[in-house]
Amino acid sequence: MKKEILIPTETVNPRTKKLDVSSPRQIARLINAEDFNAARAVQKAGPAIAKAVDLAAKTFLAGHKIIFIGAGTSGRLGVLEAAECVPTFGTEPEQIIGLIAGGKEAMFRAKEGAEDDAGQGGRDILRLAGKKDFVIGLTASGITPYVLGALKAAQKAGCHTALMACNKKADTAHADIFIYLPTGPEALNGSTRMKAGSATKMALNAITTGAMARAGKVYQNLMVDVRPTNQKLVRRALRLIRAVSGADEQTAAQLLQESGRNVKTAIVMHVKNCTRAQAEKRLKKHKGFLAEALREK
Repeated sequence: MKKEILIPTETVNPRTKKLDVSSPRQIARLINAEDFNAARAVQKAGPAIAKAVDLAAKTFLAGHKIIFIGAGTSGRLGVLEAAECVPTFGTEPEQIIGLIAGGKEAMFRAKEGAEDDAGQGGRDILRLAGKKDFVIGLTASGITPYVLGALKAAQKAGCHTALMACNKKADTAHADIFIYLPTGPEALNGSTRMKAGSATKMALNAITTGAMARAGKVYQNLMVDVRPTNQKLVRRALRLIRAVSGADEQTAAQLLQESGRNVKTAIVMHVKNCTRAQAEKRLKKHKGFLAEALREK
């Protein structure tokens, strides 16, 4: 009988073998100590993450889609990342997308068998992905059939592809970029919602934030394309306008309204003493890059 080769996240962690008899404080310390490995794993994956940032930015600027696809925890994290890009960077929901095995219901109730269907992964991705889109597969194990099926179909359709996994021996046959996150064994054997999930979320944060910065959605380290869709975000928008343009509170509020609730437009209007139409024209000329729009005389 062939001996089973366990992937890293499925091996037993010797440092937490007494988890069941530890005190609450000891449990907190043990898990926290393991969590540091998530950040270290992301650091080690830096070069591959940088490649993904560059490709994601180019994909976005060309008007193509960025699609995250995964199962279980990985899939949920991809859906979350895509959803948060809309209010944070003012992106359209159709351009950055998250897909999870089992569909929307799997976001709230586990549908574990869905990850074993490679064919469904292919069908799901082909409903949305087209030539030159960027598909990023998310799977801690690196061997999830649903994700691998999606990458195979995506690559065949002319998409750029990447695989993010916590297994060095992941199946990378259909991945242009391999983002290996060496998180090691989990504090709770096999529970990839822990370190593997944390590392995946951190890597996704880096990819989307980096790509949006390179696509003109960020000024310095400010989210100037934020959509003020609630009171908290309205207050943030006003702070941004004041911080960059030097406008007082009352003027900032007036600018936000006159700009059509667009932070970058409001800033250009005030700094360049121009109308909304003129500000929008200037930003369009510079492809949305606020620094360049402000630099132009």
